[in-house]
Amino acid sequence: FLGLMPPGLRSEAGPSNDKIMKRWRELIGEIPANATLKIRTQKTRGEDGDRDTDPLELELCGPNSETKQEIARKTKELLESYEGIAEARVNQRASQTEVELSLTPRGTELGITQQTLAYQVRRAFYGEEAQRVLRGHEEYRVMVRLPKKQRETFNTLEKMKIRTPAGAEVPLFTVARIDFVQAPTYIERNDKAEVIRIGGEPTDRSVDLVRIANSLKPRLRQLLRGTEDLQFVFKGAVAEAEETKKRMIIGSAALMFALFALLAIPFQSVLQPLYVLVVVPFGVIGALLGHIIMDITPSDLSLFGILAMAGVVVNDSLVMVDDINQRVRRGIPLRDAVQQSGRRRFRPIFLTSVTTFVGLMPLMFDNSLQAQFLIPMAVSLAYGVLFATGITLFLIPCVLLAAEDLNKLCRNLFSWYKRPFHRNVEKPSLLSEE
Repeated sequence: FLGLMPPGLRSEAGPSNDKIMKRWRELIGEIPANATLKIRTQKTRGEDGDRDTDPLELELCGPNSETKQEIARKTKELLESYEGIAEARVNQRASQTEVELSLTPRGTELGITQQTLAYQVRRAFYGEEAQRVLRGHEEYRVMVRLPKKQRETFNTLEKMKIRTPAGAEVPLFTVARIDFVQAPTYIERNDKAEVIRIGGEPTDRSVDLVRIANSLKPRLRQLLRGTEDLQFVFKGAVAEAEETKKRMIIGSAALMFALFALLAIPFQSVLQPLYVLVVVPFGVIGALLGHIIMDITPSDLSLFGILAMAGVVVNDSLVMVDDINQRVRRGIPLRDAVQQSGRRRFRPIFLTSVTTFVGLMPLMFDNSLQAQFLIPMAVSLAYGVLFATGITLFLIPCVLLAAEDLNKLCRNLFSWYKRPFHRNVEKPSLLSEE
């Protein structure tokens, strides 16, 4: 077991976990085909690395067969063909020798079924509970079965007597066929279907697993052509990314609808809430830039920080739009109202954003293990607010002025369309009157 010093106790940052893992793989070299080696890291800055699944993992579901084994092997070769994927493997448990009993025609004629055959063999070797004895505070089961020495030899199974429904006893080898087969140590299932796991580890965090998965899907459909009882299911980071994407779409839509409704009520307008919400996409851009600057992989907590950031930047733009509206109601032209409001609201908006960023800096640069999971959320909030500040101070006035110009253009076009056409009617000549 190799343990690294906790981040909070290190005198210097040192290499990241991904660099250590990459170097470790280089030093280990090639892994034998019959061996499996997994190098797992606790992902830095909020990502969870303690999981049983590989970052890129597929489950091949369906009844076990030679075709299924061949498809699993080809899928492993497909994963190995992609640059950036290391340690592609088929996570199927090692097999063991298993005794399989099958009824012969003679056994069927005597009325023996597969269930009664299995029950009698299990009762002889595993045993059957006869009673339970209570000794003190402990309860013990009394099992009736063959002696230990007899249970350890295969001759006991061959010479074992099987009782027929008529009450007669016949040797097992006369009513059943004994075969030795290879079977897995245990069978893993997903929705009642047997599963073979095929997975791989990325060489570093820069590998786009979602892009690889999208490239794999048509090639996997080609492999499954003609096998309707088999199917692939993506697990690991790819499945998490798809689930996060769905939650992000639903959460963002619900948030924007709630903000729009809350803004439309006091403004008593449909357009002005849109002017306020126009800064939210730019705040998202700022949050993503913050992750790039801090070298952090976006996670679910990053999404929560983006949602919190949306509420803060909306507050800044709301205050500015409301101040402009008040000046316009007092009879000040829109262009002058925008200039005056920008000068007046610059300091409060700027200080609000800067104090928010500075207040989150201790958390963003904290090296303790407890803070690592909160850092992505703090980065989204801090950088999103900081980036949206400049957008609010410059974009909101531009949007309002552009909307006013567009409104004037629409009014002019509408008045021109409603204006009646003036036709010059020619007066009849004197010649025609005669």
